[in-house]
Amino acid sequence: SAAAARFAEHWGELKRVLWLFGLLLASSFVSGLVSRTDSSPWPSVVVTAVDAAIVLVAAGLSRRRLVFLFKVHAIGARRALELAASSLLFLVAMSGYFALLKNLGVPFSSATESFARAGWPAWTMIVTISVLPALFEELAFRGVIQSSLERIFNARDAWLIQAALFSVLHLSPLVFPSHFLMGLWFGHLRMRSRSIYPGMLVHGAWNAFVVLEELAG
Repeated sequence: SAAAARFAEHWGELKRVLWLFGLLLASSFVSGLVSRTDSSPWPSVVVTAVDAAIVLVAAGLSRRRLVFLFKVHAIGARRALELAASSLLFLVAMSGYFALLKNLGVPFSSATESFARAGWPAWTMIVTISVLPALFEELAFRGVIQSSLERIFNARDAWLIQAALFSVLHLSPLVFPSHFLMGLWFGHLRMRSRSIYPGMLVHGAWNAFVVLEELAG
C-alpha cells in the first residue's frame, strides 16, 4: 500500500540519519577518551580523517539528493548582503558569548594546545581544526542529515533536529546552547541560500577565529 511504501521510505531515511550521527558520536566519544591519555595532536588528526571518511560515504550514498546543495543559486544581491551582514553579527555575538563565559571563570579546553606543544605549524591547526571540520560537519548535518529529515518531517522540524544533534555531537554541556544556535544559523543559511557553501564559509570562519585567538594568547 501507499502507506507502507511511505513508512519504508521514511524508515530508510531515519536509519541513514541514525547511522551517520551514531558513528560520528562514537568517534567524538573515543576522541575524548584518547585525548585524556595522549597529549599529542595525532588523535585529533586521526579522528578528523575518520570523520571525513564516514561523512563522504554517507554523502556518496545520498549524492542524488544532495546535488542541489552544491550548486550556486541566484538569490539576489540584497539577500546575499543580508546573509553576509547577519552572519557577521552572529559571529560577533558568539564571540561575545564565549568571552563572557571565560570572564565568569568557565573552563574551556584548548583546541590548539596539543599542536603548539608538539611544535606543529599554524597551518596544520587551521586545516585540522578550522577547514576540515567546517567542510565535513556541514556536509553531514546541513547536507545528509537535514536533507534526510526534511523527507520525514517538515523543513522547520528538520532544521531544529539537526541543530540539536549538532550540539550533542560536541559532548560538552557547556557548549550545547552555543552550538545549538550555531546549528540553527548554519541550517538557516542553507535554507535561505539553497546551498551548503555559505554555511561552510561561516562555520570555517568561526573555527579559524577560535584558532587564531588561541594562538594570539
